[in-house]
Amino acid sequence: MTTKSATRLSTADASVLTSVRGWPSWAAVLLAAGLTLAGTAVDGLTTGALSWGLRIGFYLGVLLAALAVRRGSIFTAMVQPPLVLVFGIVIGGWLFTQAGGMYGTALKIIGSFPTMAIGTALAVIVGLIRILAQPERSSRSHAASAA
Repeated sequence: MTTKSATRLSTADASVLTSVRGWPSWAAVLLAAGLTLAGTAVDGLTTGALSWGLRIGFYLGVLLAALAVRRGSIFTAMVQPPLVLVFGIVIGGWLFTQAGGMYGTALKIIGSFPTMAIGTALAVIVGLIRILAQPERSSRSHAASAA
């Protein structure tokens, strides 16, 4: 017979929904990078320049990654936004736009600082809320609460 406590996820394995198993950190990075690249593809194929598609894909990617990742891996989702955005600009610019060489790519990265700051702030805020709302309990507190 299965008990309710045996089927409950540990806090470290839960996503933002405590009944749903969270994604590992590498999957959260892939989610954020994939949505960022999808945004660059939309921009590159429609306008030829990186703008709102990149921003929307980046914001959605880092926000969903912070919500979907395991509680034990939340730090990865909180620190990944700058790297994901640089990756999206470099790879997306190379694949979908005329980047203008290394100098043009560097200017796009520098010009995207407000986007990077907003995305990082979103991920950190969501991560801090999850850390406070889903504290990891030690095995001693689990044993004490079960008794």
